[in-house]
Amino acid sequence: MHDIQQRLERHGQAHLLEGIDQLDDATQEAFLARLAAVDWAELAHPAVPVPATEVGASRVIDAAERTRRGEELVRAGEQAYAQGAVAVLIVAGGQGTRLGYNGPKGCFSIGALSGKSIYQLQAEKVRALSRRTGHAVPLLVMTSPMTDAATRAFFAEQDDFGLADGQVRFFCQGTVPSIDSEGHALLAAPGRLLENPDGHGGCFTALVDSGRLDELAQAGIRRIVYIQVDNILAPVDDPELVGLSERESADVVTKVLAKAHPDEKVGHLVRVGDRDRIIEYTELSQDETRLRNADGELVYRWGSPAMHCWGVDFLHGLAQRDFKPPLHRSAKPLQAWVDGAVQQVQGWKCERFIFDLIPEAPVSIGLELDRAAEFAPVKNADEKGVDCPATARRLASDLYAGWLRAEGVEVALDERQHIEISPLYAATARDFARVWDGRCQRVEADYLLEA
Repeated sequence: MHDIQQRLERHGQAHLLEGIDQLDDATQEAFLARLAAVDWAELAHPAVPVPATEVGASRVIDAAERTRRGEELVRAGEQAYAQGAVAVLIVAGGQGTRLGYNGPKGCFSIGALSGKSIYQLQAEKVRALSRRTGHAVPLLVMTSPMTDAATRAFFAEQDDFGLADGQVRFFCQGTVPSIDSEGHALLAAPGRLLENPDGHGGCFTALVDSGRLDELAQAGIRRIVYIQVDNILAPVDDPELVGLSERESADVVTKVLAKAHPDEKVGHLVRVGDRDRIIEYTELSQDETRLRNADGELVYRWGSPAMHCWGVDFLHGLAQRDFKPPLHRSAKPLQAWVDGAVQQVQGWKCERFIFDLIPEAPVSIGLELDRAAEFAPVKNADEKGVDCPATARRLASDLYAGWLRAEGVEVALDERQHIEISPLYAATARDFARVWDGRCQRVEADYLLEA
């Protein structure tokens, strides 16, 4: 108790011990253990945004260079897949609150015609990849304390969506205290800190602490394809991405897209000094998002949709030196225990960002993606009209229509009709061209292709 009290006083958090003698023994013991485990120093010193004057251009393999190098990159990527050297990691700690859904976001039904959940679509991509390569590609799923039990139960109820025993590997991110506007940690109830999941950056520390990173290294995995669960078009069968990482011995390759407009809410891949980094849109003013360089290009041109290929050796090196991504603050109204009752207070949620690993990477490269083929996020309820289930289903349908048209099929749908192609039938355009049997010449109504 004395050591904890001194530490809290040193960091301006001594108020947390007020009334501790009134707690029962079990609550007091658990509370003190949690107070002892928190890194109060980092909580007091969040990451500082980089001045725009220090920002330059990252190296990005744009669409033209990607086309020129396509065959080379595909060969290298296919070799890595064939060697069983690639794993897939899905960050899935979020709740479906913004969708108006009570449960993990991955459990949300998104299939336009099948009604499949987001988890099922993502798992079926991995199943299709495993079938194609002849390897049970490991699927790592990062949950949060709020979604862990429900996610595991959901997968169990669906028999892991047909994946092999042990192929799905869960691990749970940590939490960090929420603080008020003065930087003081808040309580959720007497003897319990108000905390929130530590963001997608918690993926790294959880991957290490859970032992999952060691498992991958021991299995000969060299590359991790990293996606977020709510991008339903994010590819996991991605030989160009993996191939670029292999050919360039990259510590990280980051997929990027040319921003649709300066205010698009994405992070930005930039160069600061001799290292890449991603700067969040929340850390930029409206004027900064419109800055242009000497060539007339936007300084913050390349947006990041949170798709990466990480080198396992690079991650191991970070783990060996006990690297931990810094905390960022986000202003939020919070429900906290104040003066004997739960009240709304204005404060900060603190979280880590996975892209804060990038400045630690000596070899970092951007790779321009095809937005229409790879980016369909599901973040908001349909009423918002952007990045919502309706737009994601439409983007997916339009992509599948393009696959059919490329094979000579006439597609004539109205705005209410959809095409859905199961990943188990074809997970990529390349797969579709290989398996399409010409079963129809025209699609003029809802059309579902299952395996």
